[in-house]
Amino acid sequence: MIYKGDLMKPYQRTSSLKKVYRRLPSSRTGVLLRKKRPSVAKCAICKKPLRGSVGSKQRMYGGFVCHKCLQSLIKLSMRGIS
Repeated sequence: MIYKGDLMKPYQRTSSLKKVYRRLPSSRTGVLLRKKRPSVAKCAICKKPLRGSVGSKQRMYGGFVCHKCLQSLIKLSMRGIS
């Protein structure tokens, strides 16, 4: 537990930890350091959240591009347009 105004240790000074402020029974404010949750996987083209299982590698560009963008990529490649 870190109290507000105290110096942090070097391993605590990182952006990968989220600060959560809590009121303690002694009316002081304490800071809890928790790991950040990973963000939702998004399509690289349209930036919409991907559906289905996380990191699905069943098809080409699986876990990287959504099904609608993949369909348009396949159509463009078959037509010879880059």
